[in-house]
Amino acid sequence: MQLAGKIALVTGAGSNLGKVYAAALADEGAAVVIGDIDGELAQAAAGEIAASGARTLGIEMDMGNESHITRAVDAAIAEFGGIDILVNNAGLARGRWNLCSELTNDEWRHILWVNIAAPLALARACRPSMIARGGGVIINQSSKAAYSVMESAYAVSKLGLSGLTVALAQEFGPDNIRVNGIAPGMMNGRVPPEIIERALSRQSLKRRGKPDDLVGTLLYLATDASSFMSGQTLIVDGGSTQRP
Repeated sequence: MQLAGKIALVTGAGSNLGKVYAAALADEGAAVVIGDIDGELAQAAAGEIAASGARTLGIEMDMGNESHITRAVDAAIAEFGGIDILVNNAGLARGRWNLCSELTNDEWRHILWVNIAAPLALARACRPSMIARGGGVIINQSSKAAYSVMESAYAVSKLGLSGLTVALAQEFGPDNIRVNGIAPGMMNGRVPPEIIERALSRQSLKRRGKPDDLVGTLLYLATDASSFMSGQTLIVDGGSTQRP
């Protein structure tokens, strides 16, 4: 129970990877606020995780709506007394396979808001509570796409999020708030076959990733195991992105 007494907020946690993240944090003793754009899905996930004895709260949270960000933080503080861990998992994948030039300016603004500006707004909203509790942890969900030759708005936005991780680590460090990121590789999901084939041909481990493959990295960053680490984004992609 490495996270006993801690309170975590996980966005995009009503299903898939975010739900796995929330369950993993709860298994380690954290109380977990589960935010999702689908409020019913968030509440269902919270109920499912609570069945194991965890303290949970499900809340509707649209990262494109700034008022939802404030409301979620206020709800976490009211329900559990504060926030120690923020996992910025929610993101917008629209345009992932589109050329940058194909998107309208409004589409660009929406992607950049959800994938970069909203995580920043949420980090700022959580900061006072983390300071009051002696420090905290922020984990931003980037993507292997950020470090690949991929001409998409999604990749650009995730590279921007990795840059934000570095900037916030520097700014929040004096408050004993560590900021790191996870950049997953190609995970199970709806991906065009030609993309899968091309990705696996360059990958050391010849399989697609599963959400459980990221849990160890999440817990490493969320706990004191990484207490002297900040401003880093760990690439977990089966050996697709390799460098000395």
